[in-house]
Amino acid sequence: MKLHEKKESGIHRIQEVVLEELDLSKEYNVEKTLGEGSFAKVLLATHRRTQTRVVLKAVHQELTTEKDFFREFHYSYHLSPHPNILSSYAVAFRAEKCYVFAQEYAPYGDLSGNVKAGGLGEEVCKRIASQLSSALDFLHSKQLAHRDVKLENVLVFSSDMSKIKLCDFGCTRREGTLVGKIRCTWVPFQPPEIYEVIRNERYTCKRSADCWQFGIVLFVCLTGNPPWQSADLIQDPDYSGFQRWLKRRTTKIPSVFRRFTPRMQRYFRRVFEHKPEKRASIMEVNKYLKDTWCVAKLSHSATSTSVDVSESLARRGDSLLYLDTLVDDRNHVDENKNKLRKLLNSYGLETTVDQKVVTKRIWEWVMQCDSSIGDSSLIGSVASGEAM
Repeated sequence: MKLHEKKESGIHRIQEVVLEELDLSKEYNVEKTLGEGSFAKVLLATHRRTQTRVVLKAVHQELTTEKDFFREFHYSYHLSPHPNILSSYAVAFRAEKCYVFAQEYAPYGDLSGNVKAGGLGEEVCKRIASQLSSALDFLHSKQLAHRDVKLENVLVFSSDMSKIKLCDFGCTRREGTLVGKIRCTWVPFQPPEIYEVIRNERYTCKRSADCWQFGIVLFVCLTGNPPWQSADLIQDPDYSGFQRWLKRRTTKIPSVFRRFTPRMQRYFRRVFEHKPEKRASIMEVNKYLKDTWCVAKLSHSATSTSVDVSESLARRGDSLLYLDTLVDDRNHVDENKNKLRKLLNSYGLETTVDQKVVTKRIWEWVMQCDSSIGDSSLIGSVASGEAM
C-alpha cells in the first residue's frame, strides 16, 4: 500500500475509548446555550482551570449511540487542521446524560444569522464560495461526504466573511456507505436523488450530494432565498422549469436566474444537474471566481424588451447580459439603455419611435376609413388619444 493510501485509510479507523464522567458545573463555567436541537445542545463555556473559552457540543445519550458519537468526534478532530474547518480539541467526556466534546467558538454565529433578505454582496459570496469549497474538497479528498451542507453548518469568524469554517460532522460518512435520510435537513437543500428516497429507505452515500447543497448555499447567499422548495420534477414548477431550461427544452430563463450573468448561469446549470454523476465537482466554482456573477440592473422601462431579446438570442445560442432588474443610479440606466438600443439595432429591430410619423400614419388610416365608417366621432376620439 502506498503512503498516501495509508494516510487516507487512517482517517476511517475510528477509535473508541472509555469516556470519563465529569461534573460539568465543576469543570466549566457555562455562560449560555448557543443552540439546541433534537439530538444535541451547544454551550458556550470557560474551562475553570485553564480559563480557555470553548464551545461544548453535548449529544443526548438517549438519542444517539456511543459509536455514532465517536464517529462525529473522530472526524471533527481529524479534519480540523484545515483552515476552513472548525477546530475541535482532544477533549471528550460524559456529563448530564450527554456525550460531550470541545470545539472553538465562532463569534459571529452561522451563515443563517448573517444572510439577510436580498442576500449578500457578490464579493462577499465569492469569499464564502472559495473557503467553503476548499473545506469540502479537503473532506472529499478523504473519500468522505459531509451530507448536511447548509447555512447553519457554516460558522462565521469575521463580519466581512473573510474567515468562515465548516462544522457539524455528525452525518459525515465514507462514500459508498449505505445511509438513511437525514430528517432535519431543510427540503430545499436536498438533491433530487435524496429527495426521491422513501422515508426509512437506505441509499448509497455520494460526494456529489455535497456539491448540490453547496450550490444551494451559494444561491441563498446571493439572493436570500432558495431557487425552489423541492427538487421535485412533478410537484415543484420552479424546479421543473429550471430542468426544462437546463435540458434546452425551453428558451425561457427561470426568473430567479435572470439576475445572473451567462457565466454564472452556466455554473448553476452544472451544479444543479439532476443526474449526480454529471454534476459539477466541488472545486469547479473556482473557474468562475474571477467572473462577474450578477448583471447590471435596469429600470422597468427596459425590462420587457430585454427579456424578449434574451429569448431571441437564446434560440440562436448566443450569450446575453440579461437586463431585467431595477437600478437607482440614472447614469447606469442611460448607459444600459444605450447598450440595449445597440443590441436591438444589431438584430434589425426598430429602437426609436418618431411620434410625428406615428400620428401621420393614424390620420392616413382614419381618412381612408372615414368614407366607409361615416362616423366623425372616431376622428375626435383618435385626436384626443393623440393628444394624450
